[in-house]
Amino acid sequence: MPPALRAAVVGVLALLTTACATQPRVTSVWTDPGAQPTQYRTLVVFGIATKTTVRRAYEDNFATALTAAGVSARPSHTLVSEKSLRRTAQIKRALSGADADALIVTHLIPEAAQSTEPAARATSIPDTYRRFDRYYNQVYSDVARPDYYTGYQSLRLETNLYDAQRETLVWSGRSQPLDPNSEQTISQVIADVIAQLRRDGLLAGAVTKKASSGSFE
Repeated sequence: MPPALRAAVVGVLALLTTACATQPRVTSVWTDPGAQPTQYRTLVVFGIATKTTVRRAYEDNFATALTAAGVSARPSHTLVSEKSLRRTAQIKRALSGADADALIVTHLIPEAAQSTEPAARATSIPDTYRRFDRYYNQVYSDVARPDYYTGYQSLRLETNLYDAQRETLVWSGRSQPLDPNSEQTISQVIADVIAQLRRDGLLAGAVTKKASSGSFE
């Protein structure tokens, strides 16, 4: 394994066990404008990472937290084999038997240093985010690059929620920058994301709340 990739993998694994967000909140939150929120009850979680153990840690942590929050959730590695991860047609066939009404895709994104904090709410999203298959294929291709995490000082956990039937994005959000020197764990970051999804009325039993919008960063 190239040194740059090895360092990135080690760093990501450390974040999964010891990392935290410097502030326990979610930024760059986008919701489908004008749409009435659907309260999803059954979800499948997809983690995307350069290493299988990292991917499964994303999925298992999210699925456990969602189940504790009162909704049904399964990690995708219980449905999709490792060799099928690049084949969205096989992924969709596996999902068809899972009876899920929503899909979560989550992964770490590198971020260049910036002088201002991203807005709490986003008013737009990149076109590639709108469809599950386009977003998944793009992110999977990006994260597989050996230099994807090289040269960046900050990482955020990005999480996207897709309606399983329409395969369209209904929610997107990013954590605060992750700090491996903090005592807060990735479980708290995931808890923050789930709490925001609940506040936005997208999980069963959630209370719908309309929020003001800002710009996408």
